Amino acid sequence: MKKSDVVIVGAGSAGCVTARRCAELGLKTLLLDRKPQEEVGQKVCGDEVSKTHFEATGIDYPEGDEISSAILGADVYPPNRKNELQVRGWTEFDGWTVNRLIWGQRLLKDAIDAGVKFLPNIHVAEPVVNSDRVIGVEYKDLESAETVVVSSKIVVDASGFAAVIRNKLESPLIENNIDKEDVALCYREILKLKMPLAEPEVARVFLGGEIAPKGYAWIFPKGVQEVNVGVGITGGEGRGSPKSHCFKFKEQYPLLFGSKVIDGKGGAVPVRRPLKSLVGDGIAFVGDAALQVNPIHGGGIGAGMRAGIILGEVVRGAIAKRDLSAAGLWSYNMRYLPNFGRRLASLEVFKRLLQAVSDEDMNFGFERRLLEAEDLMAANRGDGISLSIVEKMKRVKRGAGRISLLMKLQKAAGLMKKMNKAYSNYPTSPDRLDSWEKSVLSIIESATFK
Repeated sequence: MKKSDVVIVGAGSAGCVTARRCAELGLKTLLLDRKPQEEVGQKVCGDEVSKTHFEATGIDYPEGDEISSAILGADVYPPNRKNELQVRGWTEFDGWTVNRLIWGQRLLKDAIDAGVKFLPNIHVAEPVVNSDRVIGVEYKDLESAETVVVSSKIVVDASGFAAVIRNKLESPLIENNIDKEDVALCYREILKLKMPLAEPEVARVFLGGEIAPKGYAWIFPKGVQEVNVGVGITGGEGRGSPKSHCFKFKEQYPLLFGSKVIDGKGGAVPVRRPLKSLVGDGIAFVGDAALQVNPIHGGGIGAGMRAGIILGEVVRGAIAKRDLSAAGLWSYNMRYLPNFGRRLASLEVFKRLLQAVSDEDMNFGFERRLLEAEDLMAANRGDGISLSIVEKMKRVKRGAGRISLLMKLQKAAGLMKKMNKAYSNYPTSPDRLDSWEKSVLSIIESATFK
Protein backbone atom coordinates (compact mmCIF):
# COMPACT_ATOMS: atom_id res chain seq x y z
CA MET A 1 0.00 0.00 0.00
CA LYS A 2 1.29 3.42 -1.00
CA LYS A 3 0.74 6.47 1.21
CA SER A 4 0.15 10.14 0.57
CA ASP A 5 -1.21 13.11 2.47
CA VAL A 6 -3.64 13.97 -0.31
CA VAL A 7 -4.85 12.05 -3.34
CA ILE A 8 -6.58 14.09 -6.04
CA VAL A 9 -8.55 12.24 -8.71
CA GLY A 10 -8.65 14.23 -11.94
CA ALA A 11 -6.17 16.67 -13.50
CA GLY A 12 -8.59 19.19 -14.92
CA SER A 13 -8.23 22.86 -14.06
CA ALA A 14 -9.78 22.47 -10.60
CA GLY A 15 -7.78 19.33 -9.80
CA CYS A 16 -4.46 20.86 -10.90
CA VAL A 17 -5.03 24.06 -8.93
CA THR A 18 -6.00 22.10 -5.81
CA ALA A 19 -2.97 19.83 -6.16
CA ARG A 20 -0.62 22.75 -6.64
CA ARG A 21 -1.95 24.57 -3.57
CA CYS A 22 -1.66 21.44 -1.43
CA ALA A 23 1.96 20.92 -2.53
CA GLU A 24 2.84 24.59 -1.99
CA LEU A 25 1.66 24.18 1.61
CA GLY A 26 3.98 21.24 2.17
CA LEU A 27 1.62 18.30 1.70
CA LYS A 28 2.67 15.09 -0.03
CA THR A 29 0.27 15.26 -2.96
CA LEU A 30 -0.60 12.60 -5.54
CA LEU A 31 -2.55 13.61 -8.67
CA LEU A 32 -4.14 10.89 -10.80
CA ASP A 33 -5.70 11.12 -14.26
CA ARG A 34 -7.00 8.66 -16.83
CA LYS A 35 -5.46 10.50 -19.77
CA PRO A 36 -1.87 10.28 -21.02
CA GLN A 37 0.10 13.25 -19.74
CA GLU A 38 0.26 14.95 -23.14
CA GLU A 39 -3.56 14.93 -23.38
CA VAL A 40 -4.28 16.54 -20.01
CA GLY A 41 -6.31 19.68 -20.66
CA GLN A 42 -8.38 18.38 -23.55
CA LYS A 43 -12.04 18.86 -22.74
CA VAL A 44 -15.34 19.75 -24.40
CA CYS A 45 -15.71 23.31 -23.19
CA GLY A 46 -16.60 26.83 -24.25
CA ASP A 47 -12.98 27.67 -23.29
CA GLU A 48 -13.86 31.11 -21.85
CA VAL A 49 -12.56 32.33 -18.50
CA SER A 50 -12.90 35.75 -16.88
CA LYS A 51 -9.95 37.83 -15.66
CA THR A 52 -11.69 38.26 -12.29
CA HIS A 53 -11.00 34.63 -11.38
CA PHE A 54 -7.26 35.21 -11.66
CA GLU A 55 -7.47 38.38 -9.61
CA ALA A 56 -9.37 36.46 -6.91
CA THR A 57 -6.94 33.53 -6.77
CA GLY A 58 -3.52 35.02 -7.54
CA ILE A 59 -3.03 32.53 -10.39
CA ASP A 60 -0.99 34.01 -13.23
CA TYR A 61 -2.96 35.17 -16.26
CA PRO A 62 -2.81 32.96 -19.35
CA GLU A 63 -0.29 34.21 -21.88
CA GLY A 64 1.20 33.48 -25.30
CA ASP A 65 -0.14 30.33 -26.95
CA GLU A 66 -2.36 29.65 -23.93
CA ILE A 67 -4.64 32.44 -25.20
CA SER A 68 -6.84 31.95 -28.24
CA SER A 69 -8.57 35.33 -28.05
CA ALA A 70 -9.18 38.21 -25.65
CA ILE A 71 -12.86 38.67 -24.75
CA LEU A 72 -14.14 42.17 -24.01
CA GLY A 73 -17.90 41.76 -24.35
CA ALA A 74 -20.84 39.65 -25.48
CA ASP A 75 -23.93 39.95 -27.66
CA VAL A 76 -26.97 38.04 -26.37
CA TYR A 77 -29.58 37.24 -29.04
CA PRO A 78 -33.27 36.34 -28.58
CA PRO A 79 -34.86 33.62 -30.75
CA ASN A 80 -35.57 35.98 -33.70
CA ARG A 81 -31.96 37.30 -33.51
CA LYS A 82 -33.15 40.90 -33.48
CA ASN A 83 -32.63 43.60 -30.85
CA GLU A 84 -29.67 41.76 -29.32
CA LEU A 85 -28.46 42.82 -25.89
CA GLN A 86 -24.89 44.11 -26.09
CA VAL A 87 -22.93 43.55 -22.90
CA ARG A 88 -19.93 45.82 -23.36
CA GLY A 89 -17.65 47.93 -21.19
CA TRP A 90 -17.87 45.80 -18.05
CA THR A 91 -14.33 45.11 -16.83
CA GLU A 92 -15.56 42.18 -14.73
CA PHE A 93 -16.58 40.51 -18.01
CA ASP A 94 -13.12 40.86 -19.56
CA GLY A 95 -11.19 37.66 -20.06
CA TRP A 96 -10.05 35.18 -22.66
CA THR A 97 -10.88 32.07 -24.57
CA VAL A 98 -7.97 29.73 -23.93
CA ASN A 99 -6.39 26.93 -25.90
CA ARG A 100 -7.78 24.24 -23.63
CA LEU A 101 -4.93 21.77 -24.15
CA ILE A 102 -2.05 24.26 -23.81
CA TRP A 103 -3.74 25.92 -20.86
CA GLY A 104 -4.33 22.56 -19.17
CA GLN A 105 -0.71 21.58 -19.73
CA ARG A 106 0.40 24.84 -18.11
CA LEU A 107 -1.72 24.18 -14.99
CA LEU A 108 -0.36 20.63 -14.79
CA LYS A 109 3.23 21.87 -15.08
CA ASP A 110 2.61 24.42 -12.34
CA ALA A 111 1.39 21.61 -10.08
CA ILE A 112 4.34 19.34 -10.86
CA ASP A 113 6.80 22.19 -10.37
CA ALA A 114 5.25 22.80 -6.94
CA GLY A 115 6.07 19.21 -5.94
CA VAL A 116 2.97 17.26 -6.98
CA LYS A 117 3.51 13.66 -8.05
CA PHE A 118 1.46 13.07 -11.18
CA LEU A 119 0.45 9.66 -12.52
CA PRO A 120 -1.21 9.51 -15.98
CA ASN A 121 -3.04 6.56 -17.56
CA ILE A 122 -4.75 5.74 -14.27
CA HIS A 123 -8.25 4.33 -13.88
CA VAL A 124 -9.53 5.00 -10.36
CA ALA A 125 -11.80 2.10 -9.50
CA GLU A 126 -13.25 3.07 -6.14
CA PRO A 127 -12.68 4.80 -2.83
CA VAL A 128 -11.25 2.91 0.13
CA VAL A 129 -13.54 3.40 3.12
CA ASN A 130 -13.06 2.55 6.79
CA SER A 131 -15.80 3.22 9.36
CA ASP A 132 -17.60 5.53 6.90
CA ARG A 133 -14.46 7.63 6.32
CA VAL A 134 -12.63 7.71 3.01
CA ILE A 135 -9.01 6.71 3.63
CA GLY A 136 -7.70 6.25 0.10
CA VAL A 137 -8.44 4.98 -3.38
CA GLU A 138 -7.90 1.84 -5.42
CA TYR A 139 -6.70 2.35 -8.97
CA LYS A 140 -5.47 0.43 -11.98
CA ASP A 141 -2.45 1.48 -14.02
CA LEU A 142 -3.70 1.21 -17.60
CA GLU A 143 -0.19 0.63 -18.98
CA SER A 144 1.06 -2.03 -16.54
CA ALA A 145 -2.40 -3.39 -15.59
CA GLU A 146 -1.22 -3.26 -11.96
CA THR A 147 -3.85 -2.65 -9.29
CA VAL A 148 -2.72 -0.34 -6.52
CA VAL A 149 -4.26 0.82 -3.26
CA VAL A 150 -3.02 4.18 -2.01
CA SER A 151 -3.92 5.44 1.45
CA SER A 152 -4.28 9.13 2.18
CA LYS A 153 -5.43 11.48 4.88
CA ILE A 154 -7.76 13.27 2.45
CA VAL A 155 -9.14 12.27 -0.97
CA VAL A 156 -10.28 14.96 -3.39
CA ASP A 157 -12.70 14.06 -6.17
CA ALA A 158 -11.91 16.35 -9.11
CA SER A 159 -12.98 13.81 -11.73
CA GLY A 160 -15.48 16.07 -13.48
CA PHE A 161 -19.16 15.43 -13.98
CA ALA A 162 -18.56 11.65 -13.79
CA ALA A 163 -17.69 12.11 -10.08
CA VAL A 164 -16.15 8.63 -9.92
CA ILE A 165 -15.58 8.82 -6.16
CA ARG A 166 -18.65 10.79 -5.07
CA ASN A 167 -21.05 8.48 -6.89
CA LYS A 168 -19.74 5.47 -4.96
CA LEU A 169 -20.22 6.95 -1.51
CA GLU A 170 -23.28 6.86 0.72
CA SER A 171 -23.61 9.58 3.31
CA PRO A 172 -26.34 12.01 4.40
CA LEU A 173 -23.91 14.81 3.54
CA ILE A 174 -23.25 13.67 -0.03
CA GLU A 175 -25.56 14.23 -3.02
CA ASN A 176 -25.45 11.59 -5.74
CA ASN A 177 -28.76 11.79 -7.60
CA ILE A 178 -28.55 14.81 -9.89
CA ASP A 179 -31.81 15.46 -11.73
CA LYS A 180 -31.56 15.14 -15.51
CA GLU A 181 -33.06 18.62 -15.83
CA ASP A 182 -29.92 19.89 -14.09
CA VAL A 183 -27.60 18.38 -16.69
CA ALA A 184 -26.77 19.99 -20.02
CA LEU A 185 -25.81 17.78 -22.95
CA CYS A 186 -23.40 19.69 -25.16
CA TYR A 187 -21.81 19.44 -28.58
CA ARG A 188 -19.21 21.88 -29.82
CA GLU A 189 -17.01 22.32 -32.86
CA ILE A 190 -13.88 24.36 -33.47
CA LEU A 191 -14.41 25.99 -36.87
CA LYS A 192 -12.21 27.81 -39.36
CA LEU A 193 -14.35 30.56 -40.90
CA LYS A 194 -14.32 31.62 -44.54
CA MET A 195 -14.04 35.29 -43.53
CA PRO A 196 -12.34 37.01 -40.56
CA LEU A 197 -14.53 38.05 -37.63
CA ALA A 198 -15.62 41.68 -37.58
CA GLU A 199 -15.36 41.72 -33.77
CA PRO A 200 -12.98 38.95 -32.64
CA GLU A 201 -13.17 40.13 -29.03
CA VAL A 202 -16.97 39.65 -28.69
CA ALA A 203 -18.68 36.40 -27.69
CA ARG A 204 -22.15 35.61 -29.05
CA VAL A 205 -24.90 33.80 -27.15
CA PHE A 206 -28.21 32.66 -28.70
CA LEU A 207 -31.38 31.85 -26.76
CA GLY A 208 -34.56 30.11 -27.87
CA GLY A 209 -36.36 26.79 -27.76
CA GLU A 210 -35.83 26.06 -31.44
CA ILE A 211 -32.10 26.78 -31.40
CA ALA A 212 -31.39 25.06 -28.07
CA PRO A 213 -34.30 23.66 -26.01
CA LYS A 214 -33.87 24.84 -22.41
CA GLY A 215 -30.31 25.84 -23.17
CA TYR A 216 -28.38 28.07 -25.51
CA ALA A 217 -26.06 28.17 -28.49
CA TRP A 218 -22.76 30.02 -28.56
CA ILE A 219 -20.07 31.39 -30.83
CA PHE A 220 -16.89 32.18 -28.92
CA PRO A 221 -13.90 33.64 -30.80
CA LYS A 222 -10.72 31.56 -30.87
CA GLY A 223 -8.80 34.09 -32.94
CA VAL A 224 -9.52 36.34 -35.89
CA GLN A 225 -10.87 33.55 -38.10
CA GLU A 226 -11.49 30.63 -35.73
CA VAL A 227 -14.44 30.06 -33.38
CA ASN A 228 -15.77 27.67 -30.76
CA VAL A 229 -19.39 26.97 -31.77
CA GLY A 230 -21.73 24.79 -29.75
CA VAL A 231 -25.15 24.00 -28.37
CA GLY A 232 -26.13 22.88 -24.88
CA ILE A 233 -29.60 21.55 -24.08
CA THR A 234 -30.95 20.36 -20.73
CA GLY A 235 -33.02 17.29 -20.06
CA GLY A 236 -32.31 15.90 -23.51
CA GLU A 237 -35.29 13.57 -23.60
CA GLY A 238 -37.54 14.29 -26.57
CA ARG A 239 -35.60 17.38 -27.56
CA GLY A 240 -33.17 15.93 -30.06
CA SER A 241 -29.43 15.66 -29.70
CA PRO A 242 -27.20 18.70 -29.13
CA LYS A 243 -25.21 17.61 -32.19
CA SER A 244 -28.27 17.78 -34.47
CA HIS A 245 -29.18 21.20 -33.03
CA CYS A 246 -25.62 22.40 -33.60
CA PHE A 247 -25.70 21.26 -37.24
CA LYS A 248 -29.02 23.03 -37.75
CA PHE A 249 -27.65 26.20 -36.16
CA LYS A 250 -24.65 26.15 -38.52
CA GLU A 251 -27.00 25.89 -41.50
CA GLN A 252 -29.00 28.92 -40.35
CA TYR A 253 -26.32 31.38 -39.24
CA PRO A 254 -24.55 33.13 -42.16
CA LEU A 255 -21.25 33.69 -40.31
CA LEU A 256 -20.76 29.92 -40.20
CA PHE A 257 -21.57 29.15 -43.84
CA GLY A 258 -18.74 27.31 -45.57
CA SER A 259 -16.68 26.94 -42.40
CA LYS A 260 -14.21 24.08 -41.98
CA VAL A 261 -14.47 21.74 -38.97
CA ILE A 262 -11.19 21.44 -37.07
CA ASP A 263 -12.58 19.39 -34.19
CA GLY A 264 -15.98 18.26 -32.89
CA LYS A 265 -16.92 16.60 -29.60
CA GLY A 266 -19.79 16.17 -27.18
CA GLY A 267 -20.09 16.01 -23.41
CA ALA A 268 -22.23 16.70 -20.36
CA VAL A 269 -22.04 19.38 -17.68
CA PRO A 270 -24.09 20.10 -14.55
CA VAL A 271 -26.12 23.33 -14.62
CA ARG A 272 -27.41 23.88 -11.09
CA ARG A 273 -26.24 25.15 -7.71
CA PRO A 274 -23.17 23.49 -6.13
CA LEU A 275 -23.48 20.42 -3.93
CA LYS A 276 -25.16 21.12 -0.59
CA SER A 277 -21.88 20.07 1.07
CA LEU A 278 -18.50 20.03 -0.66
CA VAL A 279 -17.08 17.64 1.95
CA GLY A 280 -17.66 14.37 3.75
CA ASP A 281 -15.53 12.35 6.15
CA GLY A 282 -12.07 12.18 4.58
CA ILE A 283 -13.35 13.44 1.21
CA ALA A 284 -13.83 16.74 -0.61
CA PHE A 285 -15.19 17.65 -4.04
CA VAL A 286 -14.04 20.34 -6.46
CA GLY A 287 -14.84 21.51 -9.99
CA ASP A 288 -17.59 19.82 -11.98
CA ALA A 289 -17.61 16.95 -9.46
CA ALA A 290 -18.81 19.55 -6.92
CA LEU A 291 -21.23 21.12 -9.47
CA GLN A 292 -19.18 24.33 -9.29
CA VAL A 293 -20.41 25.74 -12.59
CA ASN A 294 -22.41 28.70 -13.82
CA PRO A 295 -25.98 27.29 -14.21
CA ILE A 296 -26.71 29.65 -17.12
CA HIS A 297 -23.95 28.45 -19.44
CA GLY A 298 -22.12 25.63 -17.66
CA GLY A 299 -18.79 27.48 -17.52
CA GLY A 300 -16.68 26.16 -14.68
CA ILE A 301 -12.98 26.94 -15.21
CA GLY A 302 -12.95 30.00 -12.96
CA ALA A 303 -15.34 28.59 -10.37
CA GLY A 304 -13.16 25.48 -10.00
CA MET A 305 -9.94 27.49 -9.73
CA ARG A 306 -11.40 29.60 -6.93
CA ALA A 307 -12.51 26.47 -5.10
CA GLY A 308 -9.14 24.74 -5.59
CA ILE A 309 -7.18 27.48 -3.83
CA ILE A 310 -9.56 27.42 -0.86
CA LEU A 311 -9.63 23.63 -0.69
CA GLY A 312 -5.84 23.31 -0.64
CA GLU A 313 -5.65 25.65 2.34
CA VAL A 314 -8.49 23.90 4.17
CA VAL A 315 -6.93 20.45 3.63
CA ARG A 316 -3.63 21.72 5.05
CA GLY A 317 -5.42 23.04 8.14
CA ALA A 318 -7.45 19.85 8.69
CA ILE A 319 -4.34 17.67 8.46
CA ALA A 320 -2.44 19.96 10.85
CA LYS A 321 -5.28 19.68 13.37
CA ARG A 322 -5.63 15.94 12.72
CA ASP A 323 -9.35 16.35 12.13
CA LEU A 324 -10.11 14.60 8.85
CA SER A 325 -13.86 14.45 9.40
CA ALA A 326 -16.46 16.49 7.53
CA ALA A 327 -16.46 18.89 10.48
CA GLY A 328 -12.71 19.29 10.16
CA LEU A 329 -13.10 20.18 6.47
CA TRP A 330 -16.24 22.29 6.94
CA SER A 331 -14.47 25.60 6.50
CA TYR A 332 -14.23 24.75 2.78
CA ASN A 333 -18.03 24.95 2.69
CA MET A 334 -17.99 28.13 4.77
CA ARG A 335 -15.43 29.91 2.60
CA TYR A 336 -16.88 28.93 -0.77
CA LEU A 337 -20.65 28.51 -0.59
CA PRO A 338 -21.70 31.80 1.09
CA ASN A 339 -19.40 33.68 -1.28
CA PHE A 340 -18.87 32.50 -4.86
CA GLY A 341 -21.26 29.57 -4.37
CA ARG A 342 -24.00 32.06 -3.51
CA ARG A 343 -23.60 33.64 -6.95
CA LEU A 344 -23.94 30.27 -8.67
CA ALA A 345 -27.02 29.31 -6.66
CA SER A 346 -28.74 32.62 -7.43
CA LEU A 347 -28.13 32.08 -11.14
CA GLU A 348 -30.01 28.77 -10.98
CA VAL A 349 -33.20 30.77 -10.38
CA PHE A 350 -32.38 33.00 -13.35
CA LYS A 351 -31.74 29.92 -15.49
CA ARG A 352 -35.18 28.56 -14.65
CA LEU A 353 -36.74 31.85 -15.69
CA LEU A 354 -34.97 31.79 -19.07
CA GLN A 355 -36.03 28.19 -19.64
CA ALA A 356 -39.69 28.93 -18.90
CA VAL A 357 -40.13 32.04 -21.05
CA SER A 358 -41.57 31.33 -24.50
CA ASP A 359 -39.72 32.38 -27.63
CA GLU A 360 -42.45 34.93 -28.34
CA ASP A 361 -42.19 36.49 -24.88
CA MET A 362 -38.40 36.50 -25.08
CA ASN A 363 -38.47 38.34 -28.41
CA PHE A 364 -40.86 40.89 -26.89
CA GLY A 365 -38.71 41.30 -23.80
CA PHE A 366 -35.60 42.00 -25.86
CA GLU A 367 -37.45 44.41 -28.14
CA ARG A 368 -38.82 46.42 -25.21
CA ARG A 369 -35.63 46.06 -23.14
CA LEU A 370 -37.39 44.58 -20.14
CA LEU A 371 -34.00 43.18 -19.22
CA GLU A 372 -30.92 45.38 -19.46
CA ALA A 373 -27.21 44.57 -19.63
CA GLU A 374 -26.82 45.87 -16.09
CA ASP A 375 -29.38 43.30 -14.90
CA LEU A 376 -27.34 40.48 -16.43
CA MET A 377 -24.14 41.68 -14.78
CA ALA A 378 -25.85 42.13 -11.41
CA ALA A 379 -27.24 38.60 -11.66
CA ASN A 380 -23.82 37.27 -12.62
CA ARG A 381 -22.30 38.94 -9.53
CA GLY A 382 -24.89 37.23 -7.36
CA ASP A 383 -26.55 40.55 -6.50
CA GLY A 384 -29.86 39.50 -8.00
CA ILE A 385 -31.97 41.95 -10.00
CA SER A 386 -32.86 45.01 -7.95
CA LEU A 387 -34.96 47.73 -9.59
CA SER A 388 -35.79 51.16 -8.20
CA ILE A 389 -39.39 52.34 -8.16
CA VAL A 390 -38.68 54.68 -11.07
CA GLU A 391 -37.04 51.92 -13.10
CA LYS A 392 -39.92 49.54 -12.37
CA MET A 393 -42.40 52.12 -13.67
CA LYS A 394 -40.34 52.61 -16.83
CA ARG A 395 -40.34 48.89 -17.52
CA VAL A 396 -44.05 48.55 -16.79
CA LYS A 397 -44.65 51.21 -19.42
CA ARG A 398 -42.36 49.49 -21.92
CA GLY A 399 -43.90 46.12 -21.15
CA ALA A 400 -47.54 47.15 -21.49
CA GLY A 401 -49.48 44.24 -22.91
CA ARG A 402 -47.16 41.61 -21.37
CA ILE A 403 -47.63 42.26 -17.67
CA SER A 404 -47.29 38.51 -17.02
CA LEU A 405 -43.73 38.65 -18.34
CA LEU A 406 -42.89 41.51 -16.00
CA MET A 407 -44.41 39.59 -13.11
CA LYS A 408 -42.21 36.59 -13.91
CA LEU A 409 -39.16 38.82 -13.92
CA GLN A 410 -40.19 40.35 -10.61
CA LYS A 411 -40.78 36.91 -9.10
CA ALA A 412 -37.34 35.76 -10.23
CA ALA A 413 -35.74 38.86 -8.70
CA GLY A 414 -37.40 38.11 -5.36
CA LEU A 415 -36.37 34.47 -5.36
CA MET A 416 -32.78 35.38 -6.25
CA LYS A 417 -32.68 37.63 -3.18
CA LYS A 418 -34.03 34.78 -1.04
CA MET A 419 -31.36 32.44 -2.42
CA ASN A 420 -28.69 35.01 -1.66
CA LYS A 421 -29.90 35.26 1.92
CA ALA A 422 -30.08 31.48 2.36
CA TYR A 423 -26.48 31.01 1.18
CA SER A 424 -25.28 33.94 3.29
CA ASN A 425 -26.65 31.95 6.26
CA TYR A 426 -24.96 28.66 5.31
CA PRO A 427 -24.74 26.41 8.41
CA THR A 428 -21.54 26.56 10.43
CA SER A 429 -21.61 22.83 11.20
CA PRO A 430 -22.92 19.60 9.59
CA ASP A 431 -25.72 19.12 12.12
CA ARG A 432 -27.67 22.09 10.71
CA LEU A 433 -27.33 21.09 7.06
CA ASP A 434 -30.70 19.34 6.72
CA SER A 435 -32.81 22.31 7.78
CA TRP A 436 -30.75 24.63 5.58
CA GLU A 437 -31.18 22.34 2.58
CA LYS A 438 -34.95 22.33 3.06
CA SER A 439 -35.01 26.12 2.85
CA VAL A 440 -32.98 26.06 -0.39
CA LEU A 441 -35.17 23.37 -1.96
CA SER A 442 -38.24 25.42 -1.06
CA ILE A 443 -36.84 28.34 -3.07
CA ILE A 444 -36.02 26.06 -6.01
CA GLU A 445 -39.52 24.55 -5.95
CA SER A 446 -40.96 28.06 -6.04
CA ALA A 447 -38.90 28.92 -9.13
CA THR A 448 -41.60 27.98 -11.64
CA PHE A 449 -42.58 30.61 -14.19
CA LYS A 450 -45.40 29.11 -16.26
